[in-house]
Amino acid sequence: MKLFFKPIAKPFILASLTSLMLVEFVRNALIISLLPNLGVDVPGLTPAVVGLAISVHYFFDNILRTPMGMLVDRYGHRLALSIGLVVAAAGLLLIASADTPLTIILGGGLFGIGASPLWPTVISAITSTCKEEEKASAMGYVYTAWLVGGGAGPVLINFIFVWSLRATFTLMVSLLLVAGLLALTVRIKHHAHGTIKETFSQIDLRRYFREIIVHLKEIRILFPGMFVQTFAIGVLIPILTPYARIVLGISPQLQSLAIILVGGATVILLPVMGRLVDRLGARPFLSGGFLLCSVMLIAFSLQRSIIPAIFFMIMLGVSYSMILPSWNSVLDRSIAHDKRGAMWGVFMTIEGLGTATGPLFGGRLWDSFSPQAPFWLSAIVVGTMGILYLFLRLPGLQRYLKPTTKAS
Repeated sequence: MKLFFKPIAKPFILASLTSLMLVEFVRNALIISLLPNLGVDVPGLTPAVVGLAISVHYFFDNILRTPMGMLVDRYGHRLALSIGLVVAAAGLLLIASADTPLTIILGGGLFGIGASPLWPTVISAITSTCKEEEKASAMGYVYTAWLVGGGAGPVLINFIFVWSLRATFTLMVSLLLVAGLLALTVRIKHHAHGTIKETFSQIDLRRYFREIIVHLKEIRILFPGMFVQTFAIGVLIPILTPYARIVLGISPQLQSLAIILVGGATVILLPVMGRLVDRLGARPFLSGGFLLCSVMLIAFSLQRSIIPAIFFMIMLGVSYSMILPSWNSVLDRSIAHDKRGAMWGVFMTIEGLGTATGPLFGGRLWDSFSPQAPFWLSAIVVGTMGILYLFLRLPGLQRYLKPTTKAS
């Protein structure tokens, strides 16, 4: 058991994971539960306005991740994340007092701006403090925190929302400020070549940008994979709920149960898969995860009864738990140590473009062909990537060094 928790058994890593969990709790509570309810209950706030506010939030969050990552590289995680979360809290307060469409849209945008340093900060901080043979395990815990926080937010906030709107926003703002305080008070020690660094070096900006561009050219083979993987997920976003209700006849209550089962399987397996990736290497889990995902998507699209459909959904969660730590450990091994923040910002921007583009194709395929068509497109995409990753000489895979210690 100690072996599994070793990669995160440090105060600054635990604080980073806690901050991530708290912010994703608030974000998903706001976007999935609170804003849609406000669009129904508050006069003048229509679902169209709520949808625009959510889009503005994700636009700023996604587009600013690269510059925020650069700020993290230059000035450290504490300043960028703590100030960002104060800005996010201000955005929440603006939404809490929203009485016009413009106010709620501005609040959503302000929250997106404030949250944009979160992911580049957390991932670059955690990966820079872990040994090479612990990176995938650490990534498993990062995405476990994301799933737990993001999944609990919409569920728990509904109980508070029906009691008091003021208490709901007070809790959410407080959680953001607590996350910012954690980021401000904990000092990260960076693991590099067996030594510990406590401060970020001051770097020449022109040289820094020039090196970033050169490095991006060296790893450009990774960019298509970043895009199409999130694109394949995005294809399914607008059609999963209507598919479950129309084709499978699954009630909203049973859908919630299925989500809990799939999310639970993923959360439980992420640390395990991360540890296995560290021990055995990333390629078998990366290719195997995508190929398993492809087969399960096709199998799911062929079902007309609930029980086998839920089983294949759980297996999709298993495949996801294989993909996340292996792919992100490959990405981390492909980047320069002193540019983690900026590079992770670039990676997440590209992945965000895939997530944003996929739903356009998913909805069009549903309308033009059949409810099963989006699943087949997604399966073809991830299956192709699974086959390619068996043979491609990816930078992160080439530099993947198995530990030479007893753990290997």
